Amino acid sequence: MNIGTIGTGQIVEKILTSIGKTRYLKCSAVYSRAKEKGRALAKRFGIPAVYTDMEAFLNAPDIDIIYIASPNSLHYSQAKMALEHGKHVIVEKPMTPYYGQTKELFDLALKKGLLCFEASTIGHAPNFAIMKEHLDEIGRTRLVLCSYSQYSSRYDLLRKDEVTNMFDPAFCGGALMDINYYNIYTVTALFGRPGQVVYYPNRYKNGIDTSGILMMIYPDFVCQCTGAKDTWGANGVQIQGEDGYIFVAGSTNESGPVKVVTKVSEKIYDVQPDGNQWYYEFQSLDRIFYDGDMERCKALMQATLDTAWVLEEGRKSAAMDF
Repeated sequence: MNIGTIGTGQIVEKILTSIGKTRYLKCSAVYSRAKEKGRALAKRFGIPAVYTDMEAFLNAPDIDIIYIASPNSLHYSQAKMALEHGKHVIVEKPMTPYYGQTKELFDLALKKGLLCFEASTIGHAPNFAIMKEHLDEIGRTRLVLCSYSQYSSRYDLLRKDEVTNMFDPAFCGGALMDINYYNIYTVTALFGRPGQVVYYPNRYKNGIDTSGILMMIYPDFVCQCTGAKDTWGANGVQIQGEDGYIFVAGSTNESGPVKVVTKVSEKIYDVQPDGNQWYYEFQSLDRIFYDGDMERCKALMQATLDTAWVLEEGRKSAAMDF
């Protein structure tokens, strides 16, 4: 199946490298408002067509799937247009800024018999599946701690009062939507939607969050998700149960080796020899598209919807919106 990409940033280059390693997917077109940027990307990856007109791009008969990697604020409108033109859709995280918009897109896709995904590496990672498989071994979950802090070079610009898309409310940016998203998706994909959400952000003067701690309250346990673009530190996930714990070192979007510790054993599992997390994402999507696996698609949709709900509830709790 042929993919057409929207966007020319670094994430698109990583995605195109991963697509090149799949069996059934290939990139046949690039859309960019800046023609020279589109041509440069197409030349680098051997992509035959470059479009600067969105309507012509979406009407191209040799494009089956639209991959969207534009600013967060454009995801909803571009994904809706693609679905209305009968294309399958993959959207970079977060799918949209709002739960209602995300649900509308998924409902439209299902109505049209189309596959629609948020491009989250976590749900496709083999090591993440290992985490789910071993949850029962640690007994009743009581605490979940997730931390992902990555100092951003764009924060240096912000300290000089230069606001980039990442830290601009108009583009639906901020730490919660960008980096803490990975923590939240990890938790909702494992445990579903919490009962209560509260977000405590550190903010820049324009109201955007540069870091923060989000609390998710479940019936049996509490979860802390820390995400920062203005600091750095030790990252990881720890799920603490009554009989043991699961620990994964590193950022939550990478799904590193899984350590499972109980009162009687300590084991480490790692089934991701390729260090590129996007590789596993597109190997998974390759199979889903080839098989037309709507049930797997629906399961991924639910994890995305739960995450979108948490993100929106977190912003509401902090009186922070776009």
